[in-house]
Amino acid sequence: MKTTLSSLKQAMACALVCMWALTSCSKETLEPAANQHTTFEKNTRNLSINAPGDSTQTFKVLSYNIYEGFRADAARIASFKQWVDTLQPAVIAFQEMKGFTYAQLQSFAGSMGYNYTLMHHQNGLPVALISKFPITDIKSKPSTLHLVQAKVLDYHFFVIHLNPNTYMKRKEEIDTILNRAAKIPATEKVLMMGDFNNMSPQDSSFYDNNVVKMNLLRASEANNPGTKVLNNDKIDYTTIQAMLTAGYHDSWKINRSNYDKSAPTKLRTHGNFTRIDYIWMNTPLLGSYVNSYLVKDVFTDYASDHYPMVLILNR
Repeated sequence: MKTTLSSLKQAMACALVCMWALTSCSKETLEPAANQHTTFEKNTRNLSINAPGDSTQTFKVLSYNIYEGFRADAARIASFKQWVDTLQPAVIAFQEMKGFTYAQLQSFAGSMGYNYTLMHHQNGLPVALISKFPITDIKSKPSTLHLVQAKVLDYHFFVIHLNPNTYMKRKEEIDTILNRAAKIPATEKVLMMGDFNNMSPQDSSFYDNNVVKMNLLRASEANNPGTKVLNNDKIDYTTIQAMLTAGYHDSWKINRSNYDKSAPTKLRTHGNFTRIDYIWMNTPLLGSYVNSYLVKDVFTDYASDHYPMVLILNR
């Protein structure tokens, strides 16, 4: 009997040590990054990255150009919160967060369970990153770029909104971004996402031989001086070709040979269809790819002029 009691006491002591160790590790992992616009709660129930009903641990990312900060429409923002709750992404990359201050972004994100936020400026059409996990390794950015570069877990995130006006400017911007990404060790995980405002050579067969599409592009340039999509009357694909040449993979094109537009939504009546919203992965992430898709439903049909994109990875 004495031997049994002694064994029980030893087992209980061991269990307490293990519980203390696990708690200490959790606190260390969830420590907020310095110089970050963030709120933090010790309750970690929202940090699950399991897909609903799936025992496999996954990591879901949403990228969304939400068109001028939801046009400052409170009802639309409330609808977004309900809608995003059905998706449960771990991280959201926003483009066009017009009108959001740092404090407003923090409040907006926190109300949905995203306690970590990053946005470099409050004027114009900033990009932003919100996350259920700490945002770390935050990089400064050139003042001319709409860019957020940071890490979430072991993923390097680039949230991008390229110049809407000319292919020359877009190519200049993507070269700057790719040069920054080239400094990351080739074995690490890199995700680039956002509104690139440029069509892809992988979709060229759906554009180049489409007379209606090409005429719409010519008319758009004629009606919008300063806009340059065409180079010698042909779509300039060099911006996206630079991504492909650098070894990045368009996640939507993995396992797909068809076409789908990311803009416009039903909010616009013109027929100038295009796929310019992307989530790119580098080669080390290919083995963890699960799925990627454009979200088209009753909310996204009218919430913005762009459809959002989702990427799901195995952890």
